[in-house]
Amino acid sequence: MKKILLILTVLLTVSSAEAQIRKRPLVEFGPKASLYLGDLTRFGIGADILFNPFRNLAVRFGVTEISFGDGGTRFTLNQGYWYYGGHLDALIYLPMRGMQPYIHAGFGLTADGDASFLMSGGMGFDYSYARGANLFLEPGIIIIDPGYGDSEFIFRLTFGAKFGLFR
Repeated sequence: MKKILLILTVLLTVSSAEAQIRKRPLVEFGPKASLYLGDLTRFGIGADILFNPFRNLAVRFGVTEISFGDGGTRFTLNQGYWYYGGHLDALIYLPMRGMQPYIHAGFGLTADGDASFLMSGGMGFDYSYARGANLFLEPGIIIIDPGYGDSEFIFRLTFGAKFGLFR
């Protein structure tokens, strides 16, 4: 783990010396589509709100999602099929030119029957196609720990757009 942190620190330091991070809007709206692969296979359509208080850090809140697939159709507020108790993500942008990569990690609670703790993480890529508008692709994993028994692992692939609302 120490080696991974050291490598990431060196990568961030070297790449920040060479590249400029684009200035992002303070608030972004992000419609998205997600594919969930785990014990159940589902497809979801939803939206996020992102707050960019710093140049390379954003906080993401899920607004709503409607999902289809195994287990029927569900409409939820704040993040989707597995997130009933709320979910919060942090996005750390890596300073590079062109396509803007980022790492995302988050946590939350689920309340589908029994309360469970949820962690998520992965990497994403923003591609700027207009001023204040980006396309994104974001693979990741969701880990749900019910506190008893086995944890559930869900692969998530999300794509969509981010539109700047306030500069």
